[in-house]
Amino acid sequence: MDFSHVKYGVLVAMMAILFGGLMGLSFGCCEDTIKDTLKAGATEALSGVYKGDQAKADKVVKKSWVYMKRAHLHSQTMGVISIAFSLLVAWLNFPARAQMGVSLLSGLGSLGYGFFWMVSGYLAPGMGSTGAAKESVALIAQFSGGAFFVAGVTLFGLVAYKMFIKPAAE
Repeated sequence: MDFSHVKYGVLVAMMAILFGGLMGLSFGCCEDTIKDTLKAGATEALSGVYKGDQAKADKVVKKSWVYMKRAHLHSQTMGVISIAFSLLVAWLNFPARAQMGVSLLSGLGSLGYGFFWMVSGYLAPGMGSTGAAKESVALIAQFSGGAFFVAGVTLFGLVAYKMFIKPAAE
């Protein structure tokens, strides 16, 4: 089996897995520091953005922490799925461009989507809204989520074609 066409996608997917793992490790050692950073962002914006509403600031900080956990989980899960996609296109010996496309798109999607959630989480307390934070970096989510989705749909189409339209000669 030739993996030369999927090696870069697998590399990026591994980076996503390691990024998610690093986030998980940082939760173990530095959860309070991360939460304090989120709280500090909200505190700086309390009088202006939140108009002194501490309850609203606390709600955004709490949701921001959820976004950090989403970044960790999405990076790792999508990274593993990307590697599975890459190995499948290589194993089924699809054309080189298809292998590279599926592998790179899913790898970039897995890394980018986790990054989107992390950045959104860090921005939200200072912006006063998780919605505003997500909107401010929406292009990252759109590109990475779209890339991952296109890779999945492409792989689905290739597998369906190989299995149902043009089965191997008996």
